[in-house]
Amino acid sequence: MNGEMDELDEKEREKRKNDQIEYRKKQKASNTFLFLGTICEVILCFGFVFVFFIISILIVAKVPESAQQIVYNILMIISFLGGLVSGFFVYRTLGRLVIKKMNLKEKLREDVLNQFKTRKEFKTDYEKKKNR
Repeated sequence: MNGEMDELDEKEREKRKNDQIEYRKKQKASNTFLFLGTICEVILCFGFVFVFFIISILIVAKVPESAQQIVYNILMIISFLGGLVSGFFVYRTLGRLVIKKMNLKEKLREDVLNQFKTRKEFKTDYEKKKNR
């Protein structure tokens, strides 16, 4: 009887060890994905802000001189906020595409995948959890 218990304990230890290894692999892949994604997000945001600033400057050049200061200030704020928001949306879209194209659903943690889900996916997951 004692031999059976040792065998079960050994199987349980092996299972836990494999689960721990799997968790660490997912954690490493998730951290790498988020790190590289954050770098891309920052670059995208800077790019959009820069493009919107250039467009704003071109628009201000067409405005009469008496109103240029006000239009310039308003357009700079809109350009900055618009660039940031545009960068965030493009980052989420690109993240979804990368996850689908590279089949990363099994390799990333659930909390990382939740950041890139669409509303439909959230809704179906919520319904599944609710029906359990």
